[in-house]
This record gives sequence, structure tokens and C-alpha cells, in this order.
Amino acid sequence: MNNKLKTGLVVLNYNDYKTTIKLIKMIKNYKSIDLIVIVDNCSTDKSYKKINEYTNNKIKLIKSDKNGGYAYGNNFGIHYLIENHKCDIIFIANPDVEFEENLVIEIKRQFEKNTKYSVLSGVMLDINGNVVKAPYWDIPSYRYDLLDYFFIGRRINKKEFKIDYNKKIMNVEVVPGSFLAIKAKVLKDIAYYDENTFLYCEESILATKLKNKGYKSGIITSFSYKHMHSVSINKTFKKVDTVKIFYDSKLYYNKKYNKIGRFKECILKTAAKISLLEYKVLENIYILKYKIN
Repeated sequence: MNNKLKTGLVVLNYNDYKTTIKLIKMIKNYKSIDLIVIVDNCSTDKSYKKINEYTNNKIKLIKSDKNGGYAYGNNFGIHYLIENHKCDIIFIANPDVEFEENLVIEIKRQFEKNTKYSVLSGVMLDINGNVVKAPYWDIPSYRYDLLDYFFIGRRINKKEFKIDYNKKIMNVEVVPGSFLAIKAKVLKDIAYYDENTFLYCEESILATKLKNKGYKSGIITSFSYKHMHSVSINKTFKKVDTVKIFYDSKLYYNKKYNKIGRFKECILKTAAKISLLEYKVLENIYILKYKIN
């Protein structure tokens, strides 16, 4: 293992200390990670006190000055690692992931060996060890996002994103944000995560910023990690609230990065209202069916 690149890892916690502590226990002895910083995103439970019991010279706990969402919280940890500890590689990990040290070692090795990549990850698996439906995806266009508001549109948009195991590293546009590694100098060059979204679309925004600067992203096909999917989000928000947040983020992404005009913006806003109504109707049908059964 090469130790030239100083490596830090950011974990963002909000009211989910049990999941975060489980991850800490799993990775605390990984020698390939020099520093682990847990950012408590202004939790309202006992998170800070509970996580603080596991801190040491390697595991740091810091509290953000506000709950500004996913991008804000991760940037808070990223700045801490780069400015205070001069880290060369930054890993971003959701609390609800599981990964072995060999993935970290391989990513570091590839960063030193293969200089064209600025973002790397492994193959994302679900809780049962199966490859998820979208282990990567394309940067969304305005048309794609508009169709994605509706059930029929999502069927039109449906596309398989298969892993090509014949390739050591697959070139992809969007790497899932649940677990990834990015070079610190690249983060500086693209001005870090865009903090104008609270949740969702961070990956697509990051991918667009990377593409605009000519940076490449890849997935190492021989290594994987598990993601339990939105443990923290599901504990914090009602489903309808997450849908609203999702649509707000989509609107911002399309205005800022797909550079849509007023007319297309109005169409997206109308689509969001119709889609939320569609969602509530389907949700009520499901609840009624559940009660009957």
C-alpha cells in the first residue's frame, strides 16, 4: 500500500448516531485512512454526545454551524480536512454504507497510477449484495428530468446501467454520492459542492461541474460496497416532504446547470405540482388497500 497520499474521510450525521457509530466501528482501524471526520449537522437528538465517545486522534467530531443540508455539511468536513490536515484525497461516505479497506487501498492506488481520474468509487450493492439498478447514471438533461416527474415518463426514461466487468475502471458521468473519493485539488478547482440544494441532485451537479472542467470519473469494477439506502433521510422526513425537496433540487439544477429559461422553468414547476398530486393519490390508494387487506 502506498502512503504518499494523505487521506481523509467525511461522514455526515443527522439524528442517526447508531448508524454512524456502526460505521465508525467498522472503519476505525483502516490504516489506509489517515483521518475520519464526523460532521454532526446540528442534530436534535443525542448524536453529538454519543458519537463523541468514539473520538480519538484519528476520529474527529465537529459540529456544523447550521443544518444546511447534504452539500453544506459535507463541505464543512471537506474544508476541515483540507485546511487543517492538508489531505490529498477526500472520501465521502454516507453513514449507511459498508465497505472493506481493500476498496480504499485500490482507489488510492489507482489515483496514483491513473492520473486521468479525479473521482473514483466501487460498484454499489444493495443490502442483499446485488448490484443496484443505478450503480452510475448519465448527467440528466432537461427533457429527462421533465419526464421523470411522471409515472409514464419514468418508464420512458428507464435505462439499464450495467457494469462492464471486462473493464478495470468504467468511465461514467455520475458516481453515486453514497460513497466516493475525490482529489482535494479537484474539489478546490470546482469550488466544492454546490450548497444551494438541501438534499438530492448533488451527484448530478458535481458531475456537471467536473465535466465542465474536463475531469473524469470512474467505477472500479472489481471492488464494491453496500448501501442501505437513505436510512437517515427516512428517519428524518416524511415521504411527501422528500419528494418536495427532490423537486426543488431538480428545479435548481436545471436552472443553474442546464441553463433553462423562464418558459421551461414554469413547465417544471407545473409538472412538480401535478406530480405531487399524482403521488398523494397513489399514496392514498396504497394506504386504503393496506387497510382493507
